[in-house]
Amino acid sequence: MSMFTKKTNFKAMKADDVVAAYRKNVLIFWICHGLTAVILVGVAVALLMQKITLFNAALSAFFLVVLNYLLYVGRTYQYHMLNQIMNQYCDPVKAEKVFQKLHDSKVKKNHSLINIARAQCYQGKFAEALDTLQNVSRPKPDSILVFLYYNVMALCYEGLGQMDMVIDVRERAKKVMNGLKENSPNLRNGQQLLTIIDGILTFHEGSFTRSREIYEEQIENSSFPLSRMTVLCKLAKMEQMTGSTRSAIDHCEYILESGGTTFYVKEAKEILALCKPKKKTAEQKEDAQDGTEPDQAEN
Repeated sequence: MSMFTKKTNFKAMKADDVVAAYRKNVLIFWICHGLTAVILVGVAVALLMQKITLFNAALSAFFLVVLNYLLYVGRTYQYHMLNQIMNQYCDPVKAEKVFQKLHDSKVKKNHSLINIARAQCYQGKFAEALDTLQNVSRPKPDSILVFLYYNVMALCYEGLGQMDMVIDVRERAKKVMNGLKENSPNLRNGQQLLTIIDGILTFHEGSFTRSREIYEEQIENSSFPLSRMTVLCKLAKMEQMTGSTRSAIDHCEYILESGGTTFYVKEAKEILALCKPKKKTAEQKEDAQDGTEPDQAEN
């Protein structure tokens, strides 16, 4: 198994195989870290023995520091690629197993817990996901995890129908944003979260025109199938409720094809059932031919 890249097919891998491959990849990076330490010692010895100049020793040390940083980035990237299980392949069941194993092995414990909660949320296990979030140490305002943390929380409260808590999450996220510096790269993540929550709130308020504008903008900026599932499910619900059944059916069929193990598949089936009229029974057809309604025939 090679290093995880954007071309890695996590769909074909079992959870245990993913975890084993991740551990092997990280071990390779740690071995490389160790080799750079050995080389650094060699450089120091060569300098003391005056086999190299101070300039060359400093240059070598600088190169080794940069190399170590790149190795650190590589290790972080291997963990980041595990999000493809959810984002690209829409498989929160497998993702929960993978991140649970990593958490049990004390690998990025807080980050893994948030990912476990996220996976539970997209399976429709909203109360369980909120319980998992209770064990998360709330990320610092400048952490890239803080708005992911609040995003999962907002989706869970929506799933449980607790719109007052969704509003509370919005206020908490807004407070974090107000405390960030103007040039903070995290501001963009915060703004995206506020837009997501505004879509949730306008949808449940029945403000479909505004809600549609938000979701159509989101789908244009959707980078992964999972984010498209979230938007398409909302659009399908709106279209079914407003009578645009053909569009609703198209969205639902896409979700059924690409929704993996997310709860959106179940919701798409429910929406399809509302869009497609039930076939008449043989008795109803016979009554229709006689020109009578079923209840009239009984009378």
